[in-house]
Amino acid sequence: MELTYDEIEQVRIDTWLTRKFPYSRAFFHHIIQRWGVQVNWNAVKKSLKLKLWDHISVDSLERYLSPVILEEAPDIDIQIMLEKDDYLIINKPKWVLSHPNSLRDVKEPSVVGRLYHHFKNLPSFSNFIRAGLVHRLDKETDWLMIIAKTERGLAHFKQLFSEKSESETIAQKENVKLQKYYRAKCEILPDGDCFLQEIKKNWLPFYIQETVYAKTPHFTPKLGITKIEKIAAVEKNRCEVQIQLLTGRTHQIRYHLSHHGLPLVGDYLYGHEDVESMQLTAYRLLFQDPDGEMMNIYLNLRLF
Repeated sequence: MELTYDEIEQVRIDTWLTRKFPYSRAFFHHIIQRWGVQVNWNAVKKSLKLKLWDHISVDSLERYLSPVILEEAPDIDIQIMLEKDDYLIINKPKWVLSHPNSLRDVKEPSVVGRLYHHFKNLPSFSNFIRAGLVHRLDKETDWLMIIAKTERGLAHFKQLFSEKSESETIAQKENVKLQKYYRAKCEILPDGDCFLQEIKKNWLPFYIQETVYAKTPHFTPKLGITKIEKIAAVEKNRCEVQIQLLTGRTHQIRYHLSHHGLPLVGDYLYGHEDVESMQLTAYRLLFQDPDGEMMNIYLNLRLF
């Protein structure tokens, strides 16, 4: 394509593309970054202003609208703990994304990227960027995740998560046949020591029912319910806390514990920078699978 007289206004390349094609400017920013748009056979910046008779070439847009782009994702090693006809249980490593946050992140190690290389055409709630996922873990959180292999599996786990979310009382949430358990290694700040004393007075389990104010863009504050089941170890101003999540708010565990003086070791958002990585693991899943069998998947590695 060449720029003609009626386009001589020196329009930016990203603006020109949105006029020619029914896609957003942000979409074309991703393509430009990947050299999918060239002007006069050269890679360009999104702010480039076009001139008369510039030659513009655009890569096949279908490549960026389909799972094929996940070919760029690294094929990292992720352990499969259990494989059934309708789902997988995987052991997600630390520092691996659950899914790319956008096309810009496709080349970062992710669970979805790994799955694409070994399990084609996994179902998704929304699009290929989340194929197979029924829930997610933070990049710094490791261990157990459920992956849907079939539409049947996806629908089953979607129903369980919906029941968990829509249940109004703690008792109702705990009766849903889907439970997720975490271990967190925490620093004990002065107010954290007071909080631990409060827990001891009230016995375990102890429920934190407070609004979560996550430090992420455009996040809407929501009520979160975190169930502390056990304080497993205390030493050198640190403790291990065993938790069950009754709601699934962004950064819920990190926010709730930090708010009560127990920031996670290595949590740069809600604690402080540390030479250690963030110490939060999803160590147990208890759920009813699509065939009606109750599954108890458990990893027994201690944080201390």
